[in-house]
Amino acid sequence: MHMRPLSIVVACGLAAVTAAAAPPARPPARPGTLSVAFVGDIMLDGGPGHAIGSGRDPFAGCADLLAAADLTVGNLECVLGKGGKQILKAYSFRAAADAPRCLARHFSAVSLANNHAYDFGPEGLLESLRILEAEKIPCFGAGGNDAAARRPLVLEKNGIRLALLGANAFRADAYAAGPDRAGVAPLREREILADIAAARQVADVVVPFVHWGPELVAQPREADIALAHAMVEAGAAAVIGAHPHVTQTVDIHRGAPIVYSLGNFVFDYFPGDPAEWTGWIVTLTFTKGRGVEMATRAVVLDAEGLPRPAVE
Repeated sequence: MHMRPLSIVVACGLAAVTAAAAPPARPPARPGTLSVAFVGDIMLDGGPGHAIGSGRDPFAGCADLLAAADLTVGNLECVLGKGGKQILKAYSFRAAADAPRCLARHFSAVSLANNHAYDFGPEGLLESLRILEAEKIPCFGAGGNDAAARRPLVLEKNGIRLALLGANAFRADAYAAGPDRAGVAPLREREILADIAAARQVADVVVPFVHWGPELVAQPREADIALAHAMVEAGAAAVIGAHPHVTQTVDIHRGAPIVYSLGNFVFDYFPGDPAEWTGWIVTLTFTKGRGVEMATRAVVLDAEGLPRPAVE
């Protein structure tokens, strides 16, 4: 039986949509130990959207890997539903109609802290929040105002409370939530460090999932390295990154793993796409009284943008 978090302390969203198919089985409860699988950019338009429209599950090839952890968290880089007005930009992504059902089948939570959550403006973002709420998919990193966007999502399972924070650095001000405006949490050093410290007071472990770095560059910027270290020093048990569409290096600071970019997970959009993309599923295991453990599994995306486990 699929085990959702025993307690969702804070979630974002609102309304109602279709019921999810039966999800894959999760591991049996292990009191005092929590495993969390993180995946990178999920875009359910284009090739993945066509797959969904034809009745296929874009996550099917990696379903067992996703279900092997207690919780699974991804970066949702598209708008759900039909609402909002498309903003002027090079790429705008709207998920296929049945995408929420696929997400609900595999994911415990999604981050909306990215540059595509706002592709159809505040109305499109608010509809995404309503649909996620209806599908019982907790989200973080965006909200109806800046306080909601910065609020941690706290999940509790196996006796461990995990706080997830999301923040976006790419054109951050353009998509930022305001006091009276729906939007995304911007990545600002003072704010993210304060949010980590505050979340640490209500959770056993805090993990920021940040959207940063130049696209298609395999090394993190020095500024991102410095900020990641500062986040660990503020209380983060690990730092997870996305946005470059390629994997980047892994760092360890004061015993905390830092994954600067997970790369793509389900994604198809570049006009000159290579035959295959490579991404990572990173699983963090937290055990009371011990440090965090990390395992990495590579996935390969086909020409449609659908992942399968890489041959090891």
